[in-house]
Amino acid sequence: MQNNETACLAEHWKSLSQKKRDGPQSALFWDKRAEGFSRRIKGDRKEKRTEDVLGLIKSTGLDLDGAEVLDIGCGPGTFAIPLARMGAKVTALDISEQMLKHLQERIAEENLSSIKTIQSSWDEIDIDAQGFRSSFDLVIASMTPGISSPESFEKMMQASRRVCYYSNFVSRKWDVSYYDLYQSLFGEKYADGGHGFHIPFMYLYSMGYRPVMKLSKRAWESDETVQSMVDTVSGFFSGRKDVDDEMKDQMKKYFEERAVDGMYHTTSESITAMMVWEKNGR
Repeated sequence: MQNNETACLAEHWKSLSQKKRDGPQSALFWDKRAEGFSRRIKGDRKEKRTEDVLGLIKSTGLDLDGAEVLDIGCGPGTFAIPLARMGAKVTALDISEQMLKHLQERIAEENLSSIKTIQSSWDEIDIDAQGFRSSFDLVIASMTPGISSPESFEKMMQASRRVCYYSNFVSRKWDVSYYDLYQSLFGEKYADGGHGFHIPFMYLYSMGYRPVMKLSKRAWESDETVQSMVDTVSGFFSGRKDVDDEMKDQMKKYFEERAVDGMYHTTSESITAMMVWEKNGR
């Protein structure tokens, strides 16, 4: 039974989660980004972040060798692959067929037999029908829009029998193109929305948990094709507004005018937070 504070936060979180599902919640959006994600997870900075995450998880005392792990929104295997190398048995779940395709290629390359993939949104998973309830030593939800409501957050916890890990943005400054295009297309400023890390953290705290938390500040730079930028930006915008072909043409013109040799240089900054807690630790 929820206390007053938890119920209040749940109601607020639900109100923020009432949005269209054709933006970052959709499979197509992530299918189009899978190639870039797969390419970027091999960089040194990505490996450092993975080490930080795994270090925080291991600080709970959980032995990952032999642990049963559920990775919600696994992408191309940012955590599933290193966890499997450490001896964990990983169930890797993602809404995107292309993300899982890249993960399966890496599984084959490294001859890993301890990763099982499932293509589904977390919302659609019935944890009892799947046999997921209290079945995992560790449940990971890293930077995924799959955890977007109190129901999806609690279901993540219900799948764990010991440790949960969650991360999200505290703040993010997108590439200038997001702000320019949103203003020109819709006649209003692009406001970074959402609940990010704040509400899940407060929601968990109101339930009596005291998670261990770590913050980090990062800057990103990358060179993307014009079409990749059109797909990504239109995908984000479509979570809030209707985006038609004429608008996509305007986006394409914007990026073509600023591209060098067909590549657009994008920059962004963010503060992210991650937290880990014992399910039975309150």
